[in-house]
Amino acid sequence: MEEERYTVSQAAELAGVKSYVLRYWEEELNLRIARNEMGHRYYTRYDIQLFLNIKELKRRGLQLRAIRDVIPSIYHQAPGSPYSKVQLLTTEKEVETADHTKMGVQYSDRMQEFQMILDKLITLGLQEKSKDELRCRKLDEAIRHHQRVRREAAAAEEKKTKTKRKMK
Repeated sequence: MEEERYTVSQAAELAGVKSYVLRYWEEELNLRIARNEMGHRYYTRYDIQLFLNIKELKRRGLQLRAIRDVIPSIYHQAPGSPYSKVQLLTTEKEVETADHTKMGVQYSDRMQEFQMILDKLITLGLQEKSKDELRCRKLDEAIRHHQRVRREAAAAEEKKTKTKRKMK
């Protein structure tokens, strides 16, 4: 059974982003997107789910650097292999109709593992963002303090100069 293929515009529409965003994510996250015999990109259901996950992580505040770290744990082997990627879009019902109840359990375990990884990444990303914000806040306070001290020193110097002029 051949897997359904989507063009860039179809994948962009399904993922709810612009097509240039998909190409940007492919480049920045080092995604392995398959190409047809003419060299054109084509996307699978898995790729679209991956884009939806990336979009959600971005919505939650993760930067692409953090998202890039989780991508290798999702990919297992080169594209095209039957075991190339975690099957995120397979539903329990599809698995049961194939009469593979054991695979249904594996699917659930993989989804839970994937969700734990995403939660951990989101938490780490938010913590890093908080640390960066705190560092920036402290730096801003230090700059403002330095500026205030300089203004006060300049005002005091100006006052001395005025006092000396009056005395002459």
